[in-house]
Amino acid sequence: MSVHILMNVVDEQEMRVALIRDGHLDTILHERINPDHLQCGNIYKAKVANVEPSLDAAFLDVGGAKNAFIHVDEVPHDAGPKARIEQILRPGQEIIVQVTKEAIKDKGACVTGHISIPGRYLVLVQDPEGLGVSKRIEDPAVRRRLKSLLASFEPPTGFGYIVRTAGAERSDEEISLDQEYLSRLWQEIDAKAKRVKAPACIYQESDVVLRTLREMADEPDVSVIIDSERYYDEARAFAMVFMPELEGRIQLHREDLPVMTYYGVEERLATIYDRKVPMPSGGNIVIEQTEAMVTIDVNSARSREGADVHATALQTNLEAALAIAEQLKLRDLGGLVVIDFIDMDSRDHQRLVQLALRRALLSDKARTQVASMSRFGLVEMTRQRTRPSHKMFATMECPHCKGTGAVKTPETFEIEVMRAVRQTLNSGNVAKLDVVVPSDLAVGLLNSRSAEIVGLEREYDCRISFSVDPLIKTREYRLQPTTRKRGGGRRGQQEKPVHSGLLADWMQAKMQVKAQVKELQERGPAAIEQELLDHANGRTSSHDTSDTPVVAKVSQAPGTTADSPSAPVPAGPPTILEEAQRLRQLLFTAPSPTPVMVPLASSQEGAKPRRSSRTVGNGRRRRRGSRS
Repeated sequence: MSVHILMNVVDEQEMRVALIRDGHLDTILHERINPDHLQCGNIYKAKVANVEPSLDAAFLDVGGAKNAFIHVDEVPHDAGPKARIEQILRPGQEIIVQVTKEAIKDKGACVTGHISIPGRYLVLVQDPEGLGVSKRIEDPAVRRRLKSLLASFEPPTGFGYIVRTAGAERSDEEISLDQEYLSRLWQEIDAKAKRVKAPACIYQESDVVLRTLREMADEPDVSVIIDSERYYDEARAFAMVFMPELEGRIQLHREDLPVMTYYGVEERLATIYDRKVPMPSGGNIVIEQTEAMVTIDVNSARSREGADVHATALQTNLEAALAIAEQLKLRDLGGLVVIDFIDMDSRDHQRLVQLALRRALLSDKARTQVASMSRFGLVEMTRQRTRPSHKMFATMECPHCKGTGAVKTPETFEIEVMRAVRQTLNSGNVAKLDVVVPSDLAVGLLNSRSAEIVGLEREYDCRISFSVDPLIKTREYRLQPTTRKRGGGRRGQQEKPVHSGLLADWMQAKMQVKAQVKELQERGPAAIEQELLDHANGRTSSHDTSDTPVVAKVSQAPGTTADSPSAPVPAGPPTILEEAQRLRQLLFTAPSPTPVMVPLASSQEGAKPRRSSRTVGNGRRRRRGSRS
């Protein structure tokens, strides 16, 4: 197996690393120089900004633009297993934390108080009983040897060591050197934490060059190619001390073409932002990254290699399982992932696809969990996310569509503009209204709405002018009204309220939601489940009030009960709704003949039953099933 690591670090503003395994692009790493960036692995002396008992968490000031988030489970304490966050932390308190997840969009970084510092063969963990061996080291003899070696170490107070997979074949001397390095490193961090005042960074994770050598360069036939003399010398110096066997395999790229272009990686990198990924048999997968999850749709498209539809579905899904595992690593997608495979009737085929996906994910160093396929052909899985994906890192929200991927049609935009114009004219004494619109829509708006604009000018006794702003966004507009003196305009109109009060305001809606939530909590899941069963079976639940009309409460006359007849209420003038119903009956209901009682069984023997029909339109009859 050949492994090549390409390091494009000549431009220090953005450093990139590509790992090529057996001719296939396996992993991409990127990093930009930003002193304020809370990089995963950094250690900070933080100050508690505020404690949130409702979240059982706290927000910490670590010196960045946003406060970091820490859950109660991530805070070392001796207050017992059920201790609340307010019993452990208080505002202003100082605490040592480490970044476990970088900030993503509007979410701040996540941190933990359980410190862990990786070395070449060991990991220093904040756990006095943390002496262990990686689960990937399966040889019992090797595990016994490593555990015996760990027992001879004296870790810093409150810490322990875990042997990494790379230490399985290393000598006791090499592992001991790594232990001494980690021990000295923590002493320096601890000393700095005592000197500085919070908030402050007390340990900066290694740059992408050294981090790659530490994490990826454990392959027997790996070669490293670097395009910067400075980082080339730095990498060789690091390898000379910690990885002597790698020093001779680090090369300096001396070609005229950039290293990524020379080895054909640059062209491949451009495809990691594409939604659609083609597959060998003609099918494809479509990857959509949203705020909540990553969705992947599998399509057979032009795939025709199977003998029948079942074989084609299996072939396409197996190719998709391999492509999905590859794309998750390349794009560094994390969090919840939902995959919509092509429907398969065979349970053996479903199981084979799930196993293929799990096996393809074995080479992924990020933690993954794959659930069973649902009855709808969906597979849910999670992938560890510690930093923003490549797409989040390199792109920004579209200023035109606001990240939705769609903009309003010209017709919709014209309707929206004219609706806003009418609302503005109707809200006050407007003498002149300037409407600023995008240049690509101005001509169409004036041509299609000219008559309406003239009519509004006459109706509201004002002047409406349209202008173009080349800097305005595609589907945005501005209304700039000029008001006249008080008392002028159409019938001296006054400003009107924004709404009529028909819709509940925010406070009312908020109270309604709280009342509904309280009712759900009081009734419990059993009652709600029974209500859903009743609804599915066509029965009316005692709590179902969706079809109950709202009526006003009428005070009862003295001496009467709810069931006893009371004096008739004098009828007032008909309401608009009653008048509309009366007109509808006059216009659309055919005169009905005198009703005749007919027995269920026809008295005429042998008479054919009449087809069922209903009245439509203005009294016409239509047979059931026919088209109107």
